[in-house]
Amino acid sequence: MQRSAGACLLVLFGFLTVGAASAQDAAPANRGDGSSPDPEAVKPVQCGGTDLVQALRQSDPASFDKFESDARSVANGQGLLWRIEHQGKVSYLFGTMHSSEASAKSFDALVIRALKRAKLVATELPGASSRRVAGELRRLVASRSFRPGGHSLSLLPDDIRPEVQRRLAVSGIPSNVADQLEPWYLAIVLSRSNCVSTPGPGVDTETADGRIERLALEQGSVLMALETPVEQVEALSSIPDHVALRMIKDAAVKGLKPEDVESTITGLYSTRRIGYLLAMRGPIWAGLFDVDGYAEFISAFITRRNAAMLRRALPILSAGDGFLAVGALHLPGEQGLVELIRRTGFSVTRIW
Repeated sequence: MQRSAGACLLVLFGFLTVGAASAQDAAPANRGDGSSPDPEAVKPVQCGGTDLVQALRQSDPASFDKFESDARSVANGQGLLWRIEHQGKVSYLFGTMHSSEASAKSFDALVIRALKRAKLVATELPGASSRRVAGELRRLVASRSFRPGGHSLSLLPDDIRPEVQRRLAVSGIPSNVADQLEPWYLAIVLSRSNCVSTPGPGVDTETADGRIERLALEQGSVLMALETPVEQVEALSSIPDHVALRMIKDAAVKGLKPEDVESTITGLYSTRRIGYLLAMRGPIWAGLFDVDGYAEFISAFITRRNAAMLRRALPILSAGDGFLAVGALHLPGEQGLVELIRRTGFSVTRIW
């Protein structure tokens, strides 16, 4: 899946605007001794992921039916476009994928119609793929990803450390550098697909968010941000060590491929059931993918950002004629934006 420098860093949760390539480039490799990964440790990358939901549907229909029944109970788990109304003022909330893949930015006619009605359009971080914003994100990630004193790898159990080191080497980070990086950064590296293609001549790198921003400016709408680069990176760096270490251990022990997570999320997004991801828990998903292992991550990262975005969104929604576009995983759940907005007294209705 093609992503620009300002596209999805952490496809697993939140569809973060910070770019995977940006963060990888920002790794403080110069703080090591300049050595390269051991060629023997770097294995060929197997590209192409499996949609775990569809695989379950085919291999175990009974378990899939149980999962789907549970998933339907996730608050606001279905739908990507929501109408928000209060005292006759109408605005819209849309969940995006921070991707330049054609399927992510080929918006439904209802989305385009809602966007055209907007006098003010707000995205998480306008111009995220621009050289200026991407550069600022790189600097912020670099400044916060270095761990004073190092020894991050020593926090891992001895029996899984070699596998973590091998996986990091495949991602281009040798052990001597990894040991100087914060666990949250290492967890993100291990969650990133190694099959991101490199933009070439004639390749359309505009992301879904970028297209929304471009259309907004073309129609004369005011464009504003729901977050700042500092807020996004601070939310990342606030992830506690024990949460990041659990994510790292799961990646090593369960052998979950980022490409599988990517394919699963893409499949759920394309069917407007992104909230189903929050129901991937319990015995059905044990050993494959269990969202319970990331509950604290959601609390530390997604929920915190939702609260900040809500504060900036409320004046827009009160004025009406607004269009808010955020990563789709900010929408569902009891602490999702749909529910948070509804609790403030607005009428929120799914329309697509």
